[in-house]
Order: sequence, then structure tokens, then C-alpha cells
Amino acid sequence: MPTVMRAAAPATGAGADGNADLLDPRDPAVQARLRQRTPTGGYEVPEAALVRAIRAWGQRGEREAARALCGTLIERCMPEFKRRAWGLRHRPELMEEAIAGMIEQVLREAQDPRETFMTQNFIHYLRCCCADNFGRVLRQEGLSYRRDEQGRPAGRPLHVPQALVERIDVAAEDREEAGAQGTVIADPRDATEERMAALEAQRILSYLPDPLDRQIMVLRALNHLRWDDIAKLCGKTERTMRLRYEKSVVRLRQCIEAETAAVAL
Repeated sequence: MPTVMRAAAPATGAGADGNADLLDPRDPAVQARLRQRTPTGGYEVPEAALVRAIRAWGQRGEREAARALCGTLIERCMPEFKRRAWGLRHRPELMEEAIAGMIEQVLREAQDPRETFMTQNFIHYLRCCCADNFGRVLRQEGLSYRRDEQGRPAGRPLHVPQALVERIDVAAEDREEAGAQGTVIADPRDATEERMAALEAQRILSYLPDPLDRQIMVLRALNHLRWDDIAKLCGKTERTMRLRYEKSVVRLRQCIEAETAAVAL
């Protein structure tokens, strides 16, 4: 009798540690089970069980089995990915980027045992994942706006589109003439920040309707010239230059304060 009990012990232990229920995608029966639907439209094997199986195979070093289950998981998630990224259909390249981000995040976190949210409530996890990646693409392209209490866009986007930055910040190698030789030395200054600052300065100066006022502001505030030099360049007296400069400063301050107040609403 004791011998029989010792022989039966290993089978009981195998079921206790979960080996008996471990999904093996190489088994045709398991493949059929993964495709089986419930009467309510869901899958007989839920996504949380797929995630647990992926992690179990990964811990055993069975990369092929884990990869096969990852493919099944992404295949199930793809309709939700496309539905959540449909708002970018007018920009197919952005839609593909958003979906790629969703896929990458799900695959990364499905193999991370520290991520417990997706095994507790996978549907809610998936919706949050899609929303995060969709919002990331919007912010990256300058398409994201602040919203008021009613959810309506308010103010202007606060981010420069990535495509615009790429056109402004041209790589040093692209600026070199064909056939030029030499080592490219990195510029310690931030060229993008300098160009964006120049564009912002031009936008602010556009609040001054008189070209002479804009010229005086540039010569004094940006080029730091002396008043006598500014008077010579503009063909006016120093007193006139100072008065027009002070009036321009007051006008720009008022315009900027009004703009800031409008964005903060």
C-alpha cells in the first residue's frame, strides 16, 4: 500500500504546480481549443490564461512556444487595436505607428511577471494600452489639445510636430557638400531650440504693426545695439528711438498677457 501511494504522488504534484494545464501551442488539440468560442462570443481560453502560459513557457526557456502564444494573443487584440486607432485613418502612417506601439507594449508586458493588471482585468488593460499609445502619437505630432470641462479643445497645441522638427533640425551629414571630407564635430548648442526661439520671437514681433517699431525692437532687444547706433541706422533721434521702444515693450507685454490668459482658460 505505501508503495502505491508513493507512485501516485508525482502525478498529484504535477497537477498542483500547473503543468497539467499548461497550454502547449504545438499540440493540435490546444490549437483547436484556443480557437473555440463560448456562447457569449468570448474565447474558451481567456487572454489572461494566455498571458500566464506565455510567462510559464518563458521561464522554462521555451521561446518558440511562448512566441506562438504571443502571436495568438496579438491576433485576438488586433481588432481592438484597429478600432482604437481608427481616428488616425486620415494619416495611415500615424495609424500604423499607433498600432505598432500597442503591439510592442502588449508583447513586452505579457512577458513581464511584474505586470499583474493584464492578468486581473485584461479587457480594461487593453483599452488603457490603446488609449495611451493613441494619445502618444497625437502629442508627438502636435495634434493634442488642452480640453475644457466639457471636453472641447481649448487653446493651441503645445507641442511641435515631429515632422516639423525633422525639417528644421537637419543632420550635419546632410548639410555637407557632396565629396566633402572631414570629421563632423557635434555642436554643443541645441540648434532646434535656437531655431524655435527665433520663430517664437518673430511671432511675438508680429504684434507690432509698424515695421520701424519691429526693427527698433530687434536692434535693441535681440542685437543689443546702443541707442546712438540704432538712431543712425533708423535715421531718427535717440529720444525718438527710446520712446518708440518703450511703447513697443508695453504693447508686447499686453499682447502676451492676453494670449497667456486665453490659453489658461
